[in-house]
Amino acid sequence: MRFYEDSDRPARWFHQACFEAVVRSRRSVRRFRKDRVPRADVQQMVALATSACSPRNAQMWRFVAIDDPARLASMRTAVDRCFSELAEWPCLVNQQQRLRAARGHALFFASAPLCIAVCALPFASEMDELLELADLERDECDRLRQRPDLQAVGAAIQLLTLSAHSMGYGACWMSAPIVAARCLESILGIEPPAQLVALVPIGRPSGEPRRAKRLPTDVVLRFV
Repeated sequence: MRFYEDSDRPARWFHQACFEAVVRSRRSVRRFRKDRVPRADVQQMVALATSACSPRNAQMWRFVAIDDPARLASMRTAVDRCFSELAEWPCLVNQQQRLRAARGHALFFASAPLCIAVCALPFASEMDELLELADLERDECDRLRQRPDLQAVGAAIQLLTLSAHSMGYGACWMSAPIVAARCLESILGIEPPAQLVALVPIGRPSGEPRRAKRLPTDVVLRFV
């Protein structure tokens, strides 16, 4: 079934143009105003994010919205403490400059008025179960399957950032803070089998976000 008939070509063009405008104008935002994000807006963003593809429609994503400044501060402290512990590892004593840069990239989520923690639930298809019966190592199973659970959650995160942008907010997909996943999961009450996979700070942008260069299509695409 076609979404639009030929007679609806103007409407199809309009929707395509709107979609392209949202996608091409999205930026990763790392500085936010203090304006609170209404919970109705949060619900709408997440509702749109759950339109993402998932294997067997398993919808293995879960979202935790944090807008309490005290809890965000506790999360920041946990991530900061984790980086301090990393700095003491013997194998990283000569990497202090790189650790300082990574720490800066991992902490700015706490300056946003809202942060959404994205979690993944386990997923096993028949193929996964068959590979387990074949006694393959986990690394080999992952190589053959490429973690469809994380692919699906990533698709939901992408839609979350796009929906936030379409509503006039800025967002950033963050994985750096997940080095402190166990502490963050404890703070947020995330219990197994769910696992924290990303943080997405959201708020009104403070200033104009920088436009990152994209590789030309002929570099990333080939036909065979």
